[in-house]
Order: sequence, then C-alpha cells, then structure tokens
Amino acid sequence: MSSQPFALIHLLSGLLALGIATIMTPVAGRIAGRIGLVAYPKRDRWHRQPTPLLGGIAIFVGSVPVVMVLAETVAAHMLDRFAALLIGAILIFALGLFDDIKPLPPYAKLLGQIVAACVLVASLPIARYMPWSVLMVPLTIFWIVAVTNAFNLLDNMDGLSAGIGTIVSSTLFVFNFLQGDHQTALLCVVIAGACGGFLVFNFNPARIFMGDCGSLLIGYLLSGIVVLGAAKAGSELALTLLVPVGVMALPILDTSLVTIVRSLHHRPISMGGRDHLSHRLVALGLNDRSAVLVLYAVSILFGSLAIASNFVSGPVTLLLGSLLVLGIGFFGIYLGQVRIYTEADYEKIKTQPGIVGKLVLGGSWLYKRQVAEMVLDLTLICLGLLAAYLLRFDGALERHFVEQFATILPWIVSIKLVTLFAMGVYRSIWRYMGTTDMLRVALASSVGSALAFGAIQLAFRGDGGAPRTVLLVDWMVVTALLIGARMSFGLIRDVLARLRRRDLVRVLIVGAGDTGELVLRAMARSRTRAYRVVGFLDDDRDMRDRSIHGVRILGPSSTLGEVIEREQVEEVVLTTNQYDGDLLSECRKRGIAFRDVGAFFRSQIDSETQAAGVGAR
Repeated sequence: MSSQPFALIHLLSGLLALGIATIMTPVAGRIAGRIGLVAYPKRDRWHRQPTPLLGGIAIFVGSVPVVMVLAETVAAHMLDRFAALLIGAILIFALGLFDDIKPLPPYAKLLGQIVAACVLVASLPIARYMPWSVLMVPLTIFWIVAVTNAFNLLDNMDGLSAGIGTIVSSTLFVFNFLQGDHQTALLCVVIAGACGGFLVFNFNPARIFMGDCGSLLIGYLLSGIVVLGAAKAGSELALTLLVPVGVMALPILDTSLVTIVRSLHHRPISMGGRDHLSHRLVALGLNDRSAVLVLYAVSILFGSLAIASNFVSGPVTLLLGSLLVLGIGFFGIYLGQVRIYTEADYEKIKTQPGIVGKLVLGGSWLYKRQVAEMVLDLTLICLGLLAAYLLRFDGALERHFVEQFATILPWIVSIKLVTLFAMGVYRSIWRYMGTTDMLRVALASSVGSALAFGAIQLAFRGDGGAPRTVLLVDWMVVTALLIGARMSFGLIRDVLARLRRRDLVRVLIVGAGDTGELVLRAMARSRTRAYRVVGFLDDDRDMRDRSIHGVRILGPSSTLGEVIEREQVEEVVLTTNQYDGDLLSECRKRGIAFRDVGAFFRSQIDSETQAAGVGAR
C-alpha cells in the first residue's frame, strides 16, 4: 500500500491531538485557578508570577484517549501492541496528578514510577534475549524511570519540557515513518500534537504550567516508545537504540549535570533549583526565550541525525552520532563551569567532598584534567580513522576493510597518543587556548601521523596495512578533530555571546589596542558579571570601521557623548593614558560609570573572591 494514505492519517491525527490540547489547556487552567492549584514564585523556582498548574491534563486528554480511539478505528491491532504502554501512561498520569494536588514524598513518586515501568516491561518479549534478559529487565526499568524523571526535571523554564517533548516526538514520528513502522509513527505524531497544543500557552511568558502530571507523562511515553522499538528491533538492536536515545541526549545531559552538581553541593536532587542548563544559559547573559531556543536547537540537531540515519550506512550514523555526543558533552562541560552557587559552596565541596565530590575532585586519577583529555583524544583518533575509511570508500566498508581497520587502529592510537604527550599537548588549558597551542597540536598530530605511517609500513610491508590515501585522510581528519575539540569552548562562548540579552551592563571601551582587546576578552570570559561591549573608540584613523572579535570600532574619542547616547552606554573603560580629562568630565556629566583598565581588573579580582556567583538572582 502506498504511504500517502498513512501520511494523511498521521497528519489528521496530529491535528486532532493539537486541537484537543489547545482547547483543553485553558479549561485546565481555569479549573486549577478555581481549586487553588497555582504555582507561586519561590526562591528556588524561576517564574515570577502566580501560574496555574494542571496543564498536563490537556496533554493527557490530547494523547492517550486519542490513541485509543484511533487504534479502534484506523489502526488495526495497534491497541494490542501499545496496551501496556497506555495503561502505564494512565498510572503515571494519575501519580503526577495526585502529586500536583497533594505533594508526595520522593520515595513514593519513585515507587509509582517503578510500578508503571514494570507494567510496560512485563509485556515485552525479553525472554528471547536470554541470557541477557537477567540484565535487560532492571536496565529497561531504570531507563524508563530515568527518562521520565529527566523530563520532569527539564520542566524548569517556560516552554522547555513541552517544546523538547514536541521536538523529540516529532523526530521519532519521522524516523519511524521512514522505517515503515506506521503504528509507532501514529503514536508519536499524536504525542507531538498534544505537546504542541499545550506549548501554545506554555511558551514564555507561560500562562499555565503542565505540572508533574504532564512532565512525567511525556517522559514515560517517549521512553516507552524507545523500549518498544528496541524490543521489535531484533538483530539491529544497537543501531535501533542509538538514534532514539541520541534524540533524548538533551534531557539526559540536563539530568546528569543536575544530579552531579547537586550531589557535590549536598542538595536534594528532587528539590527545585536554578542549576539546570537553561538557568546556566541565562546566567551567561541570554534571556529566557533565547535560552530555551538554544536548547531547542540542540535537540533539533540530534533529531536531524535520527532522520539522516535512514539514508546513510550504519557506520556513518555511528560516526556522526559519536561526534554529536562529544559536541553536546563539550556543551555540558562548558555550562557546568558557570558559577551558579556561591564561592562558599565551592569551598565546602573541597573540605567536605562526600562520595561524588571525592570521585570528581578528590582522587589523584580523575582529578587530573589531562586524563580526561587523553581519553577524549583516544576517542577522536578512533573516530578519525573510521571517518578516513568512510570518506575513502564512499561511506561503505567491506569486511576486508573492517578487519584492516581493527588491525592498524592499536598502532595508530598508541603512537599518536605518545606523540601528543611527548610534545606537551596536555599542558595547555583549553579555556585559554591560543595560536601557539593550536600550532603545537597540529605539529604533534602531523608528527604522530608520520610516525604511525612509517611503523605500519615497516610492520606490515604492504600486507594488511592501510591504503596510503586512508592514512593521509586520517592525518587531516584527526588534526581537525583535535584542534576543533580544543577550540570548542571558545566557539560556544562566542556563539552564546551573540545571543546575550540586551539588559546586560553595556560597556564602551576607549582604546582599541592590545589592552583594549585584553579587556574585551576578560569581559567575555567573566564568570562574576555579564557584560555587553557595544563597541570601541579610538583616534587612530586606520582603525575606523574595523572590528575586534566582532566588536566594531565606532569612531574617535571626540564622539564619546554621541556614542553614549546612541548605544545607551552604562559604563566606560579607558585602556590607554593618551586621552585627557575631557572623557572623565563627559562621563560625569552624563552620570556614566568610568574606570581605567587598572580599576577594571582590580574589580575582576575582587569579584572572583566574593561569595556571590554570576548566576545568583
């Protein structure tokens, strides 16, 4: 049968769910307001005005009953396949609704989630995976509970959990539709429609919150879809799991970061807080909407990989997926460095580390960043050689080349890592990587590739060694990956700097020389205060209409008053002593803060030792 009738059914089903959720969301909000189920602003919460709860009712009504009706009318045997998932969804919705009305202790919520997970797991044909079924049952339960809680924790900013739920379910819809699994695709498009209908009222500024009954429901349904897809996969289980799990990388990353950081600070994981990815983006200067949209973009990026996997080979999917996982890992590490807690909290970790603190900070093994960098480089070298083979042989590998890859990989890994270590690559600090550091990485990679090429030629003498073109491509790819990884923090910083909100401290720098560039970099990297540098002033005619790190030189110092007025400058920093006192007089006349470069850097040093972090609000 042609896929066109299925596409029409899916489109109409998604629109039906969207319409029902759009109608039901205001109704649920009015009900919540009348019975007093309203979330009031608190110190550990992000919203600033009373907002009704129970939006999850609209998501539930727009998804579970709609799926049941469609299963009876347009999709034969669909109810048999998804009965356990729908029963578990009803249980998890009831659990969340009860918790919204009368808060449950964390252990009671966890017990309810485990029971709902067991309802689904009991229906799976896990026995066919003997003897691994002994491990698969607890791992599957853990997966469902973990993703369910991930979406619950992700509900920390207007539109975030509902938007990510819409993106993930839409991606799973396209993925399963292309795979020919029209029943799962129908379920996914209904969930996407329900989440989208609610999102209309939940995006910033939110008029209603979904509550636990909504966030737990979304997480349970999406985790269950992945489990059912894995149960159906058979021999291609690993690849089938890779794509859907990768789509959920963002909620998994957020939950992992929150769990580690709160454990470090001896804070309950179940308690609300302002330490999620979204809050860290806001601490870096983005507004609420921009922070949510950045996380949407990350989720869409992984969704694109899922869809692209239908058109490329398994090895290519594995390569791209691994690179994206590394990318989101760098993103998480960068945001994890944002100072959300106070300096006193960080000192407490060092003096009273606890179990997690000892693992992350205390041990002589994990404490060294060089170890993590070496493990990363090991991964990049492996991926680089795989990419070289795929590029050389048009994305497909015959068995002969797979065996060849496995044979030479240990030689390449050992020689390149030893060369990187010997040439001092692991002494550099990524946050302050410069041209000299990049040249050292490129030289070390080139020397390592040359040594590996010579060793392979001598060891195999043309029998079993890799083609020379593969080794040449490997050198170029690995060098690019090693440099790209080390530039990642700077790239993330520059991208986020362009998205910063406009209510930051607006600074004008007078003097566009080396000292001015140094002040600009210090402001961009500041972890204690968020700045927006609106431009430079400089009397050198050769500097006119030029830019430094994307910040324009707006004119000579004589235009100070005009620029202050036009750019709404709040602070002026003087980086040279060649200007007279007229600048200071102009700033005083307009009530603008004025500092020289020495005062600026002294304030930065003092701020680093204060108890308040950049994310305090």
